Amino acid sequence: MYPIHEIFESLQGEGRHTGRPCLFIRFAGCNLACPWCDTDHSPRLRLSANDLLARVEASGAKSVILTGGEPLLLPLLPLVLGLRERGVWVAIETNATIEPEPDLREALSYIATSPKLGAPIALTRADEVRLVVADGVDAAWCEAVRARLPATDYYLSPCDDGTRLRVHEAITLLGRLNAADPTPPWRLSLQTHKLADIP
Repeated sequence: MYPIHEIFESLQGEGRHTGRPCLFIRFAGCNLACPWCDTDHSPRLRLSANDLLARVEASGAKSVILTGGEPLLLPLLPLVLGLRERGVWVAIETNATIEPEPDLREALSYIATSPKLGAPIALTRADEVRLVVADGVDAAWCEAVRARLPATDYYLSPCDDGTRLRVHEAITLLGRLNAADPTPPWRLSLQTHKLADIP
C-alpha cells in the first residue's frame, strides 16, 4: 500500500513540460527537511497499485507525475509498469538522493530532479534538473551539480520563502552561469501554476 497525500489533475507548472495536463500523485513522506519547503506530504490515505491504476483509468489521464515528498522511497515499479502498459506517460519528481533501480529507470518516461544544497546526490542522470535558488545557492554549487548530474535541461527556480519570491537572485545567478558556460544553457523556471492560481 502506498502512502498518499493527494491525487489531483492540473497543469505542470515548471520546467520543460510547463502547461502539460497531468494527473499528479503526491506520495507522503520525504527523507529531507528543507526549511523553505511549502509542500505538505503527510499521509492522508493508503492505496494499492491497482487502486491507483483504477483512479488513473477513471480520470482518462494520459500523463502522470509521481511527486512528493520523495517518491523513490517507495517500491514504484508495479505502478509504473501498470501505467506504461496502459499507454500513460509517467514522470517522476525526485530530490536526487536516491538512484532508481534499473528496471524502474527504464520504465519511467521522464525524470525531473531538484537536488538540495547540502544533500547527497545519488541520482546518476536525469532529463531535467531544477535548482531552487535559496540561501547559499551560488554559481559554484550549480556548476558542481551540473558536473555531477548529467541532464538534457538545467533550470533555476526562485525560492518562495513565504515572504517573497527570489526572482532577482535567480535571474542574476542565471546570467552569471550562462556567461561562464552557455552549453547547455541554464534557464529560468517559475512556478507558473502558482502565478496563475492553478491548483
